Amino acid sequence: MKVEEIPTNWLRSFVTVVDCHGYTRAAKALGCSQPTISVHIQRLEAMQGKLIARDKKRLALTPLGTQVVGYARQILTLHAELSCLTAERMTDLTVRIGLPTDFATQALQSSLMTLAQEKPNFRVEYRCGLSSEITELFANRELDIMVAIDQNSLPEYRINSLFINPIWVCGKHFTVPTSTSIPLIVHPEGCEYRTRMIENLSRHNLPWHVAFESPFIQGLQEAVENNLGVSALTYPTVSPKMRVLDNEKEFGLMRQIQIGLFARNTLSSMSASLALSQLHNILKSSAYRAGFTREPSRETASQ
Repeated sequence: MKVEEIPTNWLRSFVTVVDCHGYTRAAKALGCSQPTISVHIQRLEAMQGKLIARDKKRLALTPLGTQVVGYARQILTLHAELSCLTAERMTDLTVRIGLPTDFATQALQSSLMTLAQEKPNFRVEYRCGLSSEITELFANRELDIMVAIDQNSLPEYRINSLFINPIWVCGKHFTVPTSTSIPLIVHPEGCEYRTRMIENLSRHNLPWHVAFESPFIQGLQEAVENNLGVSALTYPTVSPKMRVLDNEKEFGLMRQIQIGLFARNTLSSMSASLALSQLHNILKSSAYRAGFTREPSRETASQ
């Protein structure tokens, strides 16, 4: 059976319609006519199935459309990366990237900095904040790319995702209270780690109070190392001055957290294409993913 190939210009039109929330704006962004965009979408739907739910008030994707746009973004990302390697002319606009402070992003930041050193024309603006803040900026079209805790509110922009297991941690010399309130080290309200900690403690009818609050992962790490209380982190953010508690024995296993890579408006900028490709390769690498599931030697919390 012959498999019919999908032209990349059909996929580019489809992704741009989603990003621009309409056919007319997509046509303007791509420098073509609105009928051309319509033809591309019609031909893509004839091949794949219904992708866009027609609604007079807004453009919405069907479940199939949500799946297809994810694959389309990955295909166009690879195509753009190849274009960069072969010196195809592209508009070099500054790419706006959002990275969360409530997640281990050292590897992501380091890779982008390395890219900036290797590519003098690589132009990027960083915005850092809690995942909820980064997601709001992205939703308001103030960011082109973001890595954030995935609330499944923007599936049409998702490029890749991974699931991580938050773990209970405390300082090397901290004794977990058995008869008094549990001191928590947390990010501000709205943080998924904080939500999961409180969920588990409430489920076990354990009293708790906030002993330390900071929007930055470094602040939480220092508070844990100084034995101010208990927190939820991931293995890449655990330092030698901390110990991992027995999750099941102490406060119970916490729900997994989904981390997503999201992008829009990255098809015409070399910097955006390079950044997206770099982040995508890191997030899908087995070494990076393994870092969130490895279990170093740990001590059970003192009773």
